[in-house]
Amino acid sequence: MSGKDKPRKNSHRESGRKKAQKSGSGISQYIMGAVIVAVLVLGIFTMGKKMFGGGSQTSGSDALVTEADAKQTTEQKADNSVPLTKLEITVPDSNVRVGEQIPLDIKTEPANATNTSLTWTINDDSLADRFTLSDSGMLTMLDGAEKHTVTLKAEATDGSGLSASLDLRVYPKIDPSKPMVAITFDDGPNPETTNVMLDAIEENYAKCTFFVLGQNAEYYPEVVKREYDLGQQVGTHGYSHQQLTKLQGAALTQEIEKGVKSVEAAIGTAPVLLRPPYGAYNDTVRAEAKKYGLCCMNWSLDTEDWKTKNADATYQMVMKAVDGDVVLLHDIHQYNVDAVKRFIPDLMEQGYQLVTVSELYAARGETLDPGTIHFRTDPTEAKEETGPAADAEGAAVDGSGTAGSDAAAGDKAIRTGSDAAVGDRSGEADGGAQ
Repeated sequence: MSGKDKPRKNSHRESGRKKAQKSGSGISQYIMGAVIVAVLVLGIFTMGKKMFGGGSQTSGSDALVTEADAKQTTEQKADNSVPLTKLEITVPDSNVRVGEQIPLDIKTEPANATNTSLTWTINDDSLADRFTLSDSGMLTMLDGAEKHTVTLKAEATDGSGLSASLDLRVYPKIDPSKPMVAITFDDGPNPETTNVMLDAIEENYAKCTFFVLGQNAEYYPEVVKREYDLGQQVGTHGYSHQQLTKLQGAALTQEIEKGVKSVEAAIGTAPVLLRPPYGAYNDTVRAEAKKYGLCCMNWSLDTEDWKTKNADATYQMVMKAVDGDVVLLHDIHQYNVDAVKRFIPDLMEQGYQLVTVSELYAARGETLDPGTIHFRTDPTEAKEETGPAADAEGAAVDGSGTAGSDAAAGDKAIRTGSDAAVGDRSGEADGGAQ
C-alpha cells in the first residue's frame, strides 16, 4: 500500500466516525422529544380531569392528592342543599368533673337539614386533646382539664356559618380511695360574707354545701344562684330557723315548705337536703321532710364558730377533720371569712377532696333517702345511720327552742341562730347556733 493511500483510509474512518456521532445525536433528540410529548400529554390529561369532573383519588396510592385537596373533595361530596338555620347546644350542668359523661342536648333546625355534621374546638390549645365527644353526644373531660374554665365551640360544616358555644367549669375527678370531707355552711346567705367565701371556693375549684334559710334566700336570691352556678350544693335550713321539733301540723309543714320553695325560686330546682335548725329532729320531722323529698343532714364535726367568734379557732377546728366528716360552720359571720380563705387551700394541700354532701355519700356507695337522718359517711364501709327517734323530741332538748335573732346586714335582716345549746343525735354535747 502506497503512502498516498494512508491519508485516504484515515479520511474514511473519520467520515464513519462523524456519521455514527450524527446518528447517535438523532436518537437522543428523538428520545428527548418523546419524553416531552409524554409529559405534555400527562399534563393535558390531568387538567382535563379537573376541568371536566373526572373525580379525585383519595386512596393512599395517589401521592399527588394533598390533605387540602381531600378536605375540599369531602366538602364537595357533602349535601348542603338544605342548610341549617338554627344550632343550639346545652348541658344539664355547666360544672363537670373529670371523667364524668355529660349528655349534650344538640338542637338543629330545620328537621330536613341535609348536613348536620359539626366540628368542635376548645378555647385553650393546651387542652385540645383533653376532651372526647361520642357519636351519641356524650361529652367527657379528661385528666389534665381539671381546674380550668373552658369554652367548647361547635361549628356547622354545611357552609351556613352557624356556631354554638358552651362554658364549662371543670373540677377534679373524685377518687373514692382518697380522703374527702364535706364542708357545710348554715344560716346564709349574707352577701357581705358569703360572696367572699365563694370567691375562695371558686378560686380553688372546691365544692361545699350551703344550707340556706328561706327568708334570707328571698332577700338575696342572686347569692344563692351564684352558689348553685359554681357547682355548690344548696340545701334548705328551714324558712325562719325555728326548732322543728317544737312545731306541729300546719306550722311544721309551712316552715319546711316555705324553705323549699325559697330555694327552688332562687336556683330553679328543689333541694334534696334539709339541715334541721339546731340539729333537732324526731319521727314527725322526718316524716314531714320525706313528703318534700328531703333527707335530714346533720354533721359530725362542729367548729363551734358561733361560740369562739375567732378565725384562728375556726381554722384549727376545721383542720381536725378526717375522712368522711361533715363539717359545720356558718357563712353569715365576718370572723369566718379569713378562716375559709385559709382552710380551703390547706385541706386540699393535705390531700383532702372537698366535695358536696351528696358527692361524699355517692362516692362511698351510701344513699341519702328522703326521711332519713345522716351525720357522716364511714370511710371503710357503709352503715345504717337512721334509726327511730329515741324519745318524743328526738334530737331536741327542752329549754332553748328560740327562733333566733336578727342581725343587721345592709338594709335587710340576716337570720341567725340562737347561741343557746340544743343537743343532737350526733353526740355533740353542745349543738350551738346551728
